Amino acid sequence: MRAAAFLPCRVLKRLDNRLGRRGAYLACAGMAWTMLGLSFMTEPSPNTVRGMVLLRQIAPMWVWGALWVVCGLTAIAFALARTGRDRYGFAAAVLPTLLWSCAYIGAIIDGDFPSAWVNAAT
Repeated sequence: MRAAAFLPCRVLKRLDNRLGRRGAYLACAGMAWTMLGLSFMTEPSPNTVRGMVLLRQIAPMWVWGALWVVCGLTAIAFALARTGRDRYGFAAAVLPTLLWSCAYIGAIIDGDFPSAWVNAAT
């Protein structure tokens, strides 16, 4: 068997040892938030735009997408850093989801998007 066949396993094991459980969560959440933010910046879904009535009064959707990207990259940075201060990464991972959930709840209360309870819950 070739030595190159074991390379992905060794790389993943080293990455797992470096990140640990908390860092692995931050890295996964950070990647997901970054991709989600890019989708909000380029072409948000109609239901997302419909539920973001309150936030769109403050800033356009691309700004909120940029917030998701910044928070995602911050979570990734704190996942890879060996500072032991991953609480800032977790705060960055929670901030956009908390903001989004509050916006959906506001859309429910205002009656703009009555079925937003599903989005607010998730």
